[in-house]
Amino acid sequence: MLHSAEIRKKTIALSCASGAGHLAPSLSTVEILTVLFRDFLHYDKNDAKSDARDRLIFSKGHGAYAYYVLLNELGFLPHNELENFYNGASIKGCLTQNLDYMIEASTGSLGHGLPIAVGIAQAFKMQNKKQKVVCIVGDGEMQEGSNFEALGLAYRFKLDNLLLIVDANGLQAMDRVEDVGLDNPRLAKVLNSYTDNFASIDGHDEAALKETMGDFFLNSHANFSVLFCNTLKGKGVDVCEDSIAHHFRCPTQDGYVLGVEDE
Repeated sequence: MLHSAEIRKKTIALSCASGAGHLAPSLSTVEILTVLFRDFLHYDKNDAKSDARDRLIFSKGHGAYAYYVLLNELGFLPHNELENFYNGASIKGCLTQNLDYMIEASTGSLGHGLPIAVGIAQAFKMQNKKQKVVCIVGDGEMQEGSNFEALGLAYRFKLDNLLLIVDANGLQAMDRVEDVGLDNPRLAKVLNSYTDNFASIDGHDEAALKETMGDFFLNSHANFSVLFCNTLKGKGVDVCEDSIAHHFRCPTQDGYVLGVEDE
């Protein structure tokens, strides 16, 4: 069984071992990913390309370290890929599509994931397929106009098979989101206006995540769903938490020693 504490620990270790910098945006999604894969997403552990699988489009592809760790835990991503991360591995700092590893799309150039997810969800509807589509975006990423074009289409096509999860950690590459675009309370109101199936929760509370994700996966709705997850960027590493400087900065650069500061 997947455990978020173990996923977080291994995600921190992956960054520290490789010197990879996008640790903080990876840590805010740990519980979201853990609950999704442990409790809801339908996939075949023996066939990453199973046509019956649900689709996860991880749009904030720069913050993918916890996603890599989780795919490794499930057996989709080989151990040598993590061992050689940033040193010859095929996985990169941003997600590159690899269906053998159940990485559905190349992302990290922000504003692309949700349009891809909308297209897949509409294709499933047109083919009368029952699979679900989940798209995880960052709050800063929601400043991209392409996302709002996609939201309009999701509403128009009544994509009840689509769940948009916003990792609302309040920070983006160079600043706080409120000092660049909409603050998160206003962003939440905007997203709420697109659908009746909106929830805002603590994105680190697994019980709340399970309840709200369960509403999407287990119940019928008239349109797509939005889950606005209020999270802490860099959660689990004091020097990284809620830090503008640590969007792309490995904590070892600040003297962090794995297994000492995090105890």
